Amino acid sequence: MTATAAAARLQAIQQLRGQLRAASAPVATRNVFPTGLTALDQLLPDGGIPSGSVVEWLSRGPGQSATSLALRAASGLLTRPGCLAVIDEARGFFPALAPLHGIPLSRILLIQPPPDTRSQSGQSLWALEQTARSRGVQVVLAWINRCTSAVVRRLQLAVEHSGATVMLIRPAVALQQPSFADLRLLVEPDTTCRNQRLLKVSLLRSRQGLLHQGSIQLLQESSERFGSVETPRLN
Repeated sequence: MTATAAAARLQAIQQLRGQLRAASAPVATRNVFPTGLTALDQLLPDGGIPSGSVVEWLSRGPGQSATSLALRAASGLLTRPGCLAVIDEARGFFPALAPLHGIPLSRILLIQPPPDTRSQSGQSLWALEQTARSRGVQVVLAWINRCTSAVVRRLQLAVEHSGATVMLIRPAVALQQPSFADLRLLVEPDTTCRNQRLLKVSLLRSRQGLLHQGSIQLLQESSERFGSVETPRLN
């Protein structure tokens, strides 16, 4: 091999290595977007929801309150260009809720995979992962009953490259399963006051460590908006 050919080969190898590094490195910078709910932002480690993250909203009940909170948090992320992709296999999402939380209907991409008799459709998980990888999507909202650590890990890899944020609405039974999400929050009714509709929101896990655990109270109005809040009760 001549010196010229060897130099050309070395240059080609270096170019390929550079392309591989660029392809494997995250392309999005993680930013934090406040939810606009003061107490919730104070509870969250960085004062809001980080882009390029996986957030679990666990709910004791049907999940409507958790969905409303997730939409409220998503509105902050949608200050950037892009859409909210909703993976709605059960056909239970009411788009009219979105404008109540500052999300125009024109920013919503509604995806309804075919229903499946299994606990979680493979097509729903496929749609969830594909939308999480899309550069045109800022937030993905999905309802998942069962979710393995392998699924969450694939979602984490997807959002690290796209910068999207995945919000999973899950039943409280998921507390029995380990969490690999960036944030895990539990939403449940607070019965300490019978005259008001209060929600208790507890931060169960964050990648920032155990020091950020705690809980807050939110006043939920009949319109599904959130009113005055109390000072966070941090552990």
